[in-house]
Amino acid sequence: MKHSKTLGGLILGGVLALGGSVAFAAENTEGVLEHLNLTVTTTKEALAAAQAGNKEGCLSAIKAAKQHYKELTGAPSGKPAQDAMKLVREGQNACEAGDTAKAVDPLSKAVTGFEKINAEAHAK
Repeated sequence: MKHSKTLGGLILGGVLALGGSVAFAAENTEGVLEHLNLTVTTTKEALAAAQAGNKEGCLSAIKAAKQHYKELTGAPSGKPAQDAMKLVREGQNACEAGDTAKAVDPLSKAVTGFEKINAEAHAK
């Protein structure tokens, strides 16, 4: 019983430590802007991979873009960002099906959407 309590405490402490640091990054303006920049960058990487016909590169970059998107809070996470992420998902579906050419259009529109959001967020 003593070992299970110790293990439980270690796991809980680890989860809180990891969760606390991730949440902190997106709770301040700098953290949100950083994740927004990274969302733009990784979406551009997905687009470049799709244009090159690189299915795995496209899917890998989309996965990273989605992770950064999840960290957005406040105005940058509103309806325009949700619409851009829908386009990323369309691109993901096309890449998963092996049709990287079909992924180019929605990913291009997603990049445009995220760049606009990024420019507006940095202007404030």
